Amino acid sequence: MNGQFLRWALKSLALVGLTMSLGACNLVITTEPTFETVDAAGAARLRTGLWVNLDAGCDVDLKTPASGWPECANWVVVKDDALSGTGDNGKPFSAPYILAAGDPRVMQLTLNDPDSNQTLYLYLGVLPAKVDGDGKIVEYSGWIVQCGPPPPKDAKKPDGTPRFGTLKPFPGMIMDEQQSGCQPADKAALIKAAGLSKAYDTDNKDKVNRWVRDGDN
Repeated sequence: MNGQFLRWALKSLALVGLTMSLGACNLVITTEPTFETVDAAGAARLRTGLWVNLDAGCDVDLKTPASGWPECANWVVVKDDALSGTGDNGKPFSAPYILAAGDPRVMQLTLNDPDSNQTLYLYLGVLPAKVDGDGKIVEYSGWIVQCGPPPPKDAKKPDGTPRFGTLKPFPGMIMDEQQSGCQPADKAALIKAAGLSKAYDTDNKDKVNRWVRDGDN
C-alpha cells in the first residue's frame, strides 16, 4: 500500500470516528467490492438519521445542531445506504456502505477519491448493541478489520525497511507486495478476519456509535 493510499484510508476512518496511527497499516483494503447489496438481505439495518461517536471525555449537548459540536463528537448521517457529513477539510462527503450479514457483521465502506478518480473499499467489524422497536440498529461498536495480529514495532521487510503488515496473516488474507496491507480470498475469510481483528483494535475498543435523532443535523 503506497503512502497516498494509506493516508486516504486512515482519513476515511475518521468519518466514522475510528482511529489508527499512520505507522500502523495492516488494513484490509480492496479495489473491488467484496460484498453486494444482496449480502445484507434479512439482517438488521442501521436506523437512518444522525449518529455520533464520542471521544473519551467529550462534553457536548447532543440536543444542539451537530454542525456546532466540538471535534470530539464525530458525527455522520445515515441515509440512502450511505454515511455522509462534513470532513476535516470542511467539505461534504458521502460514503456508500453495505452492512453485510454474518457473525460478526462487516461494514464495507466505498471511498471515492476525487483527486485521483480512484475507488477503494475499507472494512469494519460491527457488533450491534441495541435495536429500536422496528428492529433497526441504534447502537453498535465498530473496529477496523486487520490482516492479522499487528507486527512488532521493529519488524522489517527483507530489504531492511519497516514492515507495517502482519507477520501472521489471518486465514484467507493475501498480503500485498509491500507487505503492508491485504485483501481477502473470499467473503468467508473477510468475516472470519473481522471477528479475529476485534481483539487487536485497541484504539477503538471503548468507542460506541449511537443513533441520536431523525434528520441530518
